Amino acid sequence: MKSPRDAATSSVSYRYKMSPAECDEHGRVYGGELLKLIDVSAGLVAAKHAGGPCLTISADRVIFLEEIRVGDVISISSAVNRAWGSSMEIGVRVMRQSRFDPLKSETYTCHAYLTFVAKPTPPPPPGFWLGLTDMLGLTRPPPPRRAQLPEIKPSSLLEQKRYLLAGRRRAHRIQRSKENDEMYAAYRREVLRLEAEQREREADDAARSEGREKVLQSLQVEVITEAWMRRESDVHEDGDDIVAEIEGFVEPVRVKKSVVDAAVRKKGFGGWRAIPLPTDELVDQASGHAIPASDDPNERRALELASHVEFVDTLSMCLWIVRPQHANSKMILFGGSLMRWVEEVSTIAARRVYPACSWSSAAIDSLTFKTAVQLGEVVYVRASVIKVYDSSVEVACTVTCEDRNSETPKIRHVSDSFFTLVAIDPSSGRPLKGVLRQVHLPPGPVTDIAKLADKRREDRLQDKRVLQRVYA
Repeated sequence: MKSPRDAATSSVSYRYKMSPAECDEHGRVYGGELLKLIDVSAGLVAAKHAGGPCLTISADRVIFLEEIRVGDVISISSAVNRAWGSSMEIGVRVMRQSRFDPLKSETYTCHAYLTFVAKPTPPPPPGFWLGLTDMLGLTRPPPPRRAQLPEIKPSSLLEQKRYLLAGRRRAHRIQRSKENDEMYAAYRREVLRLEAEQREREADDAARSEGREKVLQSLQVEVITEAWMRRESDVHEDGDDIVAEIEGFVEPVRVKKSVVDAAVRKKGFGGWRAIPLPTDELVDQASGHAIPASDDPNERRALELASHVEFVDTLSMCLWIVRPQHANSKMILFGGSLMRWVEEVSTIAARRVYPACSWSSAAIDSLTFKTAVQLGEVVYVRASVIKVYDSSVEVACTVTCEDRNSETPKIRHVSDSFFTLVAIDPSSGRPLKGVLRQVHLPPGPVTDIAKLADKRREDRLQDKRVLQRVYA
C-alpha cells in the first residue's frame, strides 16, 4: 500500500496563448480545442500521480463560464482531487487573461472534472527457465497487475472541499450509469434505425422521381449555357446548334441555339438579378415559436415548417480515421481529440436549428469512454438536437468505432455524451433569444432521453453555483 500524497506533488500549472488555428471564423476559441488542452494537462497530472501511463475514461462535467478569444492567454491548473484504487479524478481550472488588457486580473473561464485510470502494471520479466517453460506452453505468464494508486491527503480547506465533492460526483456517476445504460442503448438503436430509414427514403425518392430525362436535359442546357456565356473553348456554334464536349458523354452534346439564347436572356448574360426578399413580418413569423392563425392550410404548414425541424433532420454523422496525430504515446486515441470531434458534429447538428449564428460550447455532461480506440480504426460520431431552450440547445452524441482492417470488422460502442451549445450573435457577441426553431421528437427512446434534459440542466447550474462558492 502506497503512502498518501499531497495533491501539490503532482499538480501542473502552465500558460498557453490561443492561436487563430484554434478559433472559429468569429475569433472565438472552439470548446473542443480547449478540451484538448485540458485533457493534456489532466493527463500529465494523472501520469505523475500514478507513476506510469493513464487513460481518460470520462469527462464527468465540463462547464464553460466565459468565452475565450484569439490572442488571449489562458492559465491551466490541474490537480488530483481524489484517488480510488486504480482510478482518480483530476480537477482542471482555466483562467483567462485578455489580450487587450494583460495587466488586468484573470477571469474564471472554465472548469472540468476528468477521470483517469492507471494502466495495469506488467509483471516482472521471468527468469531463464520460467521464460522457457512459458514459451513452450508448459506454464502461463502471470497477468498484469491492477495498479494501486496512492491516496490523496488534503492539506487545505480548498483541497478538503475538492476531496468531498469528488466522492459525491463519483457516487452520482455510478448511480447514473446503472440507471441510464439501458436507456442510452435504446436511444442508440433508435438513432441507427432512423438513419437507415432516412437513407432508404432518399433512395426510394431517387428511384421514383418522375421526369428524370427532363431533369437531365434541363441540366445539360444549364451547363452548356454557362459555358457558352463564359466563351469556353470546348463550346462552339455549329449551324443552328450549340455543341459542347461534356465529360462522361462519348459524343458531343448538341442543344438548339434558340434554347441557349432563351436561357441566356433568362440569366441576364451575367448581369445582376433582383432576388425577392421576405418581408419583416414573414421573418418574424418564421423565427418565432407561435404559429399565427390562418385560414390557408398551405400557409399554416409553411409557417410550421419554418418554426420547427424534425429530429431526424438534425441527425448528423461524421467519421474520422485515427491517425498518429490523434493518438497518445501508446497509440490509443487521445481523449481530447475525440472531444473536439464530438463538439464539431454537435455544432453541425445545432446549425439545423438556426444556421445564422455562431454556436459556442457551454457545457458537457456524462462523456464516458467505454473502450479504447486504436490507431487506424474508424470513428463514427453521431449528434442530434434533443432539446431547445430560449438561447441554447442540448445535443445528444454517440460515438462508435470499427477496425476496417479486420477480416470481421465489428462496431464497438465508445461513448455517449450531451453537449450544451449557445447561439451567439456574431456581430454583438451576445446570446440570441427567441429565434431558435423547436425540434419535433419521435415517441420512444428519443423522447425518454430528452425528458432528462431539464434535470441535467438543473445539475449544471447547481454545480456552477458550487464552483463559484468553492473558488470565491
